[in-house]
Amino acid sequence: MKKILVSLISEQTIPNIIITAYYKPDILWFISTERMEKERKTECVENTLRLKGLLPPTKNLEKIIVDQDSLTDCMNKIESLIEKVSNEVEYIVNITGGNKVMALAAYEIFREIGQKVVIDYIPLGKNELVQIFPRKKPLKICEIRERLNLEEYLCSYGFRIQNKNKIEDIKTKAFSRKDSTRWILDNYEPLKGVLGFLYKNLKDARNQKSYRLSATFDRDLASIEKEMFNRHNFEIKDRLISKDIAKDEIAYLTGGWFEVFVFNVVYNLVLDNILDDAMIGVKIESLTGTSNDLDIAFMKDNRFYHIECKTLGNEEEQNIIKDEIYKKSAISTLLGKGEKRAIICTTQNKLNESVFLRAQDYNMEILSLEQVKNLKSRLKERFG
Repeated sequence: MKKILVSLISEQTIPNIIITAYYKPDILWFISTERMEKERKTECVENTLRLKGLLPPTKNLEKIIVDQDSLTDCMNKIESLIEKVSNEVEYIVNITGGNKVMALAAYEIFREIGQKVVIDYIPLGKNELVQIFPRKKPLKICEIRERLNLEEYLCSYGFRIQNKNKIEDIKTKAFSRKDSTRWILDNYEPLKGVLGFLYKNLKDARNQKSYRLSATFDRDLASIEKEMFNRHNFEIKDRLISKDIAKDEIAYLTGGWFEVFVFNVVYNLVLDNILDDAMIGVKIESLTGTSNDLDIAFMKDNRFYHIECKTLGNEEEQNIIKDEIYKKSAISTLLGKGEKRAIICTTQNKLNESVFLRAQDYNMEILSLEQVKNLKSRLKERFG
């Protein structure tokens, strides 16, 4: 007997994807509206199912567009779908999406069919199905074990990864620099002078394939500063610092090291099965062509989170964070609902109260240098 999954399309695409992965139906029916089609939500669901291998070319798929404010229109169009199929089918109806009128129409029609019908609902933010028809006491609740990876989640909201072919190389380089970044972070205060020197002399060369650095340090080097330069094979002659530097290392020495440190902490939690997936240096593009960069992004229980990393030299630069809070809040809004899904990590030990208040207003978390040093414990406490 063939299974038909009926899904109501809405702004929240994830429930329709994970319920498809749960039931693996033979036929898909999507009930959508003009507004959802204009926002290409059905297309996002289809693209993600195709990415997951759940929508082969042979799978039957039907879509109807209803007037979401007309119970009569919703019921008539749903009934017209049912009339096309034989009685030898099983219906699974997912009424999580849509509006109240659409959900009520679907519920009433399929409840009348009675036999071989299951009507489910997925509570917001949970990975479980609640069966509301046939009704059982207590309510039948089934756990959904399916977990989306980052690419699948981004696809479900209409984003593609622009630099997909480079992600593995970026990740591999990050792993190789794990110990180096830990050393820099542990010695950040005595290395601030060197890091500031490198940023000042390399920031304008970050888009070049290579660059010859030859600059004079403003004082005699302390032993730990010499060690920093020696670790990265710089030539030191008195106070003259020189080296031919490739683009990748320029990015690393002008702040990328901080992203690498945070990513390694996050990815260790993926290896510990606390988080589900993580990437670094992700460039994404929406269906409309809008691009965004994500320093670090990760998944936990079908929810998306992202971390922005900022290396700040002084208090005046904290205004940069205020601007970043607004930008990252906008990305979070585009990628689903949920509390504090954006985190900003900084190298400042003392953050202005106004920065914390702004982050709180935008439902984000902001971490100082000392908090970042204990990031693994903080994330384990939150997600473990």
